[in-house]
Amino acid sequence: MSGSASSDPPWRSSAPDDGPLGPAGSGDPAEAERALILERERAALLADHTPQVAAAADWLRGVVLGAMPDAREVVYRGWHGLGYHHPAAGYLCAVFPRADDVLLGFEHGVLLEDPHGLLSGEGRTVRYVRVQAPGDPPAERLVELIDAAVAVGTPSRRRPATAG
Repeated sequence: MSGSASSDPPWRSSAPDDGPLGPAGSGDPAEAERALILERERAALLADHTPQVAAAADWLRGVVLGAMPDAREVVYRGWHGLGYHHPAAGYLCAVFPRADDVLLGFEHGVLLEDPHGLLSGEGRTVRYVRVQAPGDPPAERLVELIDAAVAVGTPSRRRPATAG
């Protein structure tokens, strides 16, 4: 998904070479080292999963980073997931590989409109989408949820608290 389309939300970068760790090919040795460490941690996280689960997790990762090119990706070993932080909206979502599927969890999922009925969960705030194979559900529908999560999480777009 290109960031140059005029219909893209304002938080979507127009620089397709930017990734979760900054501009591609920046030449910064420390940046390159961080990228290698992140790649090793990500590979270790997926190593014990079936090829189907690993493929679904990798696909979801691509969907999230395609929707939020400026996101910072973090491996959460304790939670067994990949977390995504937006520069303005903060922690938004995570990819959680499991035995037979992968969850795309939204930190404030309860606040998201879900016109396609993809979100599940009964907790106070978190909602998730279950993915068993790349493309199901379609990336476009997941990007709609990611865009909504950014909008909900961006301070200037938050609704003011009502007195009462």
